[in-house]
Amino acid sequence: MAFKDDLGLDSTQPSAFDYTLSATGLISRTFGLWSRKLAQYIIIIGLFGAASAAVSFLLFFTLFGTIGVIGSDPISSLFSFFASTTFPSIPVITATLLFTIVAFVINAVVIGGTIKFALDDYSGLRADIWQSISHATGKLGSIIIVQILISLLISAVTVPSLIMIASAMEGIDLTDPFNPIIPPGSFELMMGAFGFLLVGGIFALYISARLVPTLAIVIDTDLSAIDSLKKSWGLTSGNVIHVIAGQILLGIVVIIIGAVVSSLTFGLYPYDLVVGNIVTSLLFGSLNFIFAVVLYRDLGSRTDSSTLQDLMI
Repeated sequence: MAFKDDLGLDSTQPSAFDYTLSATGLISRTFGLWSRKLAQYIIIIGLFGAASAAVSFLLFFTLFGTIGVIGSDPISSLFSFFASTTFPSIPVITATLLFTIVAFVINAVVIGGTIKFALDDYSGLRADIWQSISHATGKLGSIIIVQILISLLISAVTVPSLIMIASAMEGIDLTDPFNPIIPPGSFELMMGAFGFLLVGGIFALYISARLVPTLAIVIDTDLSAIDSLKKSWGLTSGNVIHVIAGQILLGIVVIIIGAVVSSLTFGLYPYDLVVGNIVTSLLFGSLNFIFAVVLYRDLGSRTDSSTLQDLMI
């Protein structure tokens, strides 16, 4: 498939059936694409991720006087305010939301650029950093809408239980951790909250699996945000276990990478968390989006194969 950017087609472009992979194949292909273009991915998304992590920690320390992180998702930030046991002041809310909104918009561009670059590289096209960023900028509205809608869907099934946990913890006195004072009703509320969190987590995992390819669809086609969500839902139909297996394997690898980075930065306490996040963002911030591209092509090839087999019957 050629893009409007006309970046050129490589004669080594694989056929549609070469994209069909097992769950482990999704991971190995993701890391193969990542490793051969690591320098480019660092430029596209790694530098921004590292800078965003550094600014986030600096802002968090300035506002709250402790080590922490501010997310780049305005919706999650808003929900975290309501889940907090002490509601922050208006200046803190304003500063936090201002950072998250700016970071969210820039992040949408670099995510789109990363996906476009990976799509071109994976398809045998001549991938170009600045053309990819330009292409993503033209899709900015759809990228933002998709991210907001997915965040709302996942937040809707997880945040209520987190608010219940925060409410239960508010009444518990942990001054003496070995003899905590738990008022009547707090324990029951906590158990109920964990039950809701388990159910919500399952729904969140399912929704996430069904919508993983959405941003790749936005970048690869002229579909609107809503139509891209619908196409993602259709592509993953009948392949949910396959998608979740790939996500779990990627998650395990990311956890291992995080543990390695943490072990290397352990001696930098209390700034090990800051340095670890910066290093992880710089080197590995592109992995999830390359995975989304590999999965998108995998699911597309499965659909193409099914259609071809139906025509041959």
